[in-house]
Amino acid sequence: MQKSIFVVPVFILLAVLCVFLGCDPSSSSSSSTSSTSTSSTGGCNTSSSSSSSTSSTSSTSSSSGSGGITGASCTSTGTVTVTDTIRVTSGTYDGQCKTYVPVGMGDGGQGEDQKPVFRVENGATLKNVIIGSPGVDGIHLYNGATLDNVTWKDVGEDACTVKSSGTYTIKNIEGYNSEDKFFQVNAASTINVSNCIIKTAGKALRQNGGTTFKIAVTFDRCDIADMNEGIFRTDSSSSTARITNSRLHNAGDICIGNWASCTSSGITYY
Repeated sequence: MQKSIFVVPVFILLAVLCVFLGCDPSSSSSSSTSSTSTSSTGGCNTSSSSSSSTSSTSSTSSSSGSGGITGASCTSTGTVTVTDTIRVTSGTYDGQCKTYVPVGMGDGGQGEDQKPVFRVENGATLKNVIIGSPGVDGIHLYNGATLDNVTWKDVGEDACTVKSSGTYTIKNIEGYNSEDKFFQVNAASTINVSNCIIKTAGKALRQNGGTTFKIAVTFDRCDIADMNEGIFRTDSSSSTARITNSRLHNAGDICIGNWASCTSSGITYY
């Protein structure tokens, strides 16, 4: 009997303390979930905690998935002198954000006899590269390839030329001061460009003049400014091009020539 008398007041005392300290089981759970991703050992309303955590995760995923236009991200870590074309025939060539400066490979003008700084082929990847001045004939691509995080500081004859058929992924790039075209396409191919900045050029992309083979081009999340003529040019009635979610300034016509289909959506002008 004495034992029971002792226990009851203890429970009463705990209840009084909880009220005095402002203990609200449901709000305790919610507050814990908002401030940390670790599980809470206190609180009572677990369904509220789960809902809050799920909502936060969904919002973050949606924001990061939409992406932005940032171009390349390299800050030069040093200089590499290049006297002959560097071939990337397989795997990944990581330029480690160095600036590759051509010497004796051309003057960076519109001459057709200039060498490329890199030749990437057979599905290989070139990444983290800055091409310095003079830009000579940029980068040549063969049989499918990927470019990732590449900057052309001063485009020469062309920034990038597709030399043979394949599927090409080009992302996180930027380039400046192209006298004529930025991309030159010389073979039937699929070219997917995303997150690009192209400033000052004649055209962003040109299919080799007078050719009728089919190319399929997509640009997504690009900032293109100060084109002398426009963005896409072809003479082929079988080729397609599309630009989406991009910003344009003084970019001329989006579609020039006899495209089978050339469309745009999500374009803003500044």
